[in-house]
Amino acid sequence: MQQQVIARMPTAGGAKASGPLLQQLGKSLETEGAQLASKIKGLVVFKIDDAEWSLDLSEGSSGALYEGPPRDGAKPDLTLTTSDATFAQMVMGKVNPQTAFLTRKLKINGSMGMAMKLAPVLEAAQPKAKM
Repeated sequence: MQQQVIARMPTAGGAKASGPLLQQLGKSLETEGAQLASKIKGLVVFKIDDAEWSLDLSEGSSGALYEGPPRDGAKPDLTLTTSDATFAQMVMGKVNPQTAFLTRKLKINGSMGMAMKLAPVLEAAQPKAKM
């Protein structure tokens, strides 16, 4: 399965913190996609402010991240709705996803069990140090 990764570049006027983090997640899928898919086994949709991103980590896939709703009318197993700032804070480890959920900064629709297994996905979106 060919992996497709599309990440929107942030613009100077309305720079989004999630843009570079989603790009990093896309890069991480190149090396960690199959491993993440074996853990998550599903389709996750991130609704970040006015943008929607689909992360396909279906069983047996190498992972795909693309902007927009799931392809072919597929129903997501999990939908996470949050603000750009909260998404960035969760990825950077400054806000615990459970705390974000309990304080209503993160809405979860779908598999709560899958939501509990998303820590490796958030870690894959963290910026990597350059040597």
